[in-house]
Amino acid sequence: MPDSETSRRPPTSDQDQAHADRHNGDGGHVAIAEHAHASAPAGDDRRSYPGGRLAYNPALDGIRGTAVLAVLFFHGGFAWARGGYLGVSTFFTLSGFLITSLLVREQLETGRVRLGRFWAHRVRRLLPASALTLAAISLSALLVDETWERGLRGDVLSALGEVVNWHFILDDRAYADLFASPSPVLHFWSLAIEEQFYWLFPLLAVGVFAIAKGSLRALAVMVAGLVATSAALTFAIGADRPIAIYYATPVRVGEILVGALLAVILARRGLPGGALGRRAVAVAGIAALLVSVWAWSNVEQTSTRLYTGGLLVYAVVSGVLVLSATVPGPVRSVMSVEPLRQLGIISYGVYLYHWPVFLLVNQEHTGRSGWPLFAIRLSLTLVAAVASYVLIERPIRNGWRPRRSHVPVPALACATLLAVALVAVAVPIASKPPPDPFQLSGSDPPPSEVPESALLGVAVGDSTMFRTGWGLSTWGDRTGELRVLSADAQGGLGCGLTRGGDRIASGVVSSNSADCNAWAETLPRSISARLERYGRLDFAVIQTGPWDVADRRLPGDDTWRAPGDPVYDDYLASELSELTDLLLDRGVKVVWLTAPHIEVGKQEEPPPAQPYAESDPARMDRLNEIIRGIVASRPNAVVVDLASYVNALPPEVDERVRPDGVHFDTDQAFNVATDWLGPAVVDAVRGRPVPAIPRVPLGAATAGATDG
Repeated sequence: MPDSETSRRPPTSDQDQAHADRHNGDGGHVAIAEHAHASAPAGDDRRSYPGGRLAYNPALDGIRGTAVLAVLFFHGGFAWARGGYLGVSTFFTLSGFLITSLLVREQLETGRVRLGRFWAHRVRRLLPASALTLAAISLSALLVDETWERGLRGDVLSALGEVVNWHFILDDRAYADLFASPSPVLHFWSLAIEEQFYWLFPLLAVGVFAIAKGSLRALAVMVAGLVATSAALTFAIGADRPIAIYYATPVRVGEILVGALLAVILARRGLPGGALGRRAVAVAGIAALLVSVWAWSNVEQTSTRLYTGGLLVYAVVSGVLVLSATVPGPVRSVMSVEPLRQLGIISYGVYLYHWPVFLLVNQEHTGRSGWPLFAIRLSLTLVAAVASYVLIERPIRNGWRPRRSHVPVPALACATLLAVALVAVAVPIASKPPPDPFQLSGSDPPPSEVPESALLGVAVGDSTMFRTGWGLSTWGDRTGELRVLSADAQGGLGCGLTRGGDRIASGVVSSNSADCNAWAETLPRSISARLERYGRLDFAVIQTGPWDVADRRLPGDDTWRAPGDPVYDDYLASELSELTDLLLDRGVKVVWLTAPHIEVGKQEEPPPAQPYAESDPARMDRLNEIIRGIVASRPNAVVVDLASYVNALPPEVDERVRPDGVHFDTDQAFNVATDWLGPAVVDAVRGRPVPAIPRVPLGAATAGATDG
């Protein structure tokens, strides 16, 4: 900024806050202020602020606009924006820079930080639009029929309570991303982290100021220590728990703290002095911008470097970008262009509204894909964001409240939260979300309802077995041939049969949960309980699929492996052999179903740019070879070749049978059992030859779809 600005009489703290809030997008996902003052007084950083102000800097709005574009392109599914999620990290660093600047400014101008006033400004800035978004998402369940409605209440309430990032960690959203529609409030995870920062960091800053008598040096040491702690936690958790690293506040807050540290350093030392120093910052900014653009195009979420310090390294790059925007140069000029600046001003609304818009306005509903679909989504998002900014955000931020209302801000905020919470609780009662097809098996029937003539078995496996087992049990119940119970021994959805290590499924890195790894303890208890209740257990039917053929990093091994790799093949054979023997040792005959070829991500919108690795047919073929080898050496085990049956389906039939490319449709699971699989399993258990696969699979059975 021109030096003339540094000589103006500094406005009051209230004026600074109002000025910043007028341009500050969300107090966290955006940042617009700069330190335009000269350097702090030499020697004692506890003196009063040396005549300066937080002046509006259009370049920082432009950075916000650019970052939110990266997020939009990423969520639009463009392969060349595979790293666009890092735009959120840029928002984090901008947030830390601005918020800390405001806190430091007030401390040095007035000798104290008024926390109530600070939090009231944040509430006025953030709550109205986010509450509107959450209420609208909740009410949308009355009009749509989407799978995300099943978890809507918990998602919305945790977002409202600013803890949704922890909710997603506990809920293991990596599975939901693979098999179901993501939550329409999934993007609130980043808002939750920032809001947690806004509540806690000012308290720490005030404490440091009180103990160290306003010393900025002490504040810098504290912030640097927190950054180091975040880095240590990142390495302690490591790539073993990428979901925790991605969502956990203590880890991701490091990116915000990088911006906070930059703000404190500038407050103590000022902007680089002299033409040479500013030129160096400007050049560094060009490099930071180029690195950011490269990262937005190339750094996938599966990159292990991302979870071993990469996020903090990127935050430093963002810090350099922010710093370069405070000095004259190419970055400041480019980022100050009007379209980017305007987009930055409304970026909070863009971020809030774009994700539910992108979920609801999809290819199925519009008949469009690619750029035409993105243009529709973007247009709707911008209209919503502009309307929100003009009609709701800006008026409330500038002090508007209901006419003749003298209710204080905290009371209004509590009333708003309560109203949205009531909507979130009431709507699921009024609307009936579609049933969860992975939980259709129900509870075990009373022993009196299982005919003596019917075979009694348990289903063991991953989510593919849930559908297959339900179809077998429904067919067997209607024919009196068999009943299939859930083994009730896996860790739940998202569990394969192999234990330990990390996997990359549907492009997402995740780890097996403790429950997924516990079948050697839980399965024997489940088998014993069924034997005690029913007096018999004739067979166990096993099926597995995508989780066990995904890229895997085995325990104690840093190499990513997959079926076809001798090390992984030995591991896979060992795990599946142990499972088979565990069942055989309890007198249960084992029926292994071979795994059909799969097409993971078939229903993603837009579809993946290239097939996910686990969709490689060679991987399933190798898995099936291993299964056959295990069965060949065990006399009381048998293979039923489900893979050959499904792989022989005509494409148009397979589309109907497995609409997501992996799991049987609910009705079609019954049809498959009726057409061939049910009799095949019965004959296999009774030791009879398995019937040949029909020449036209599902030829007549499709007309007899169950009504559930």
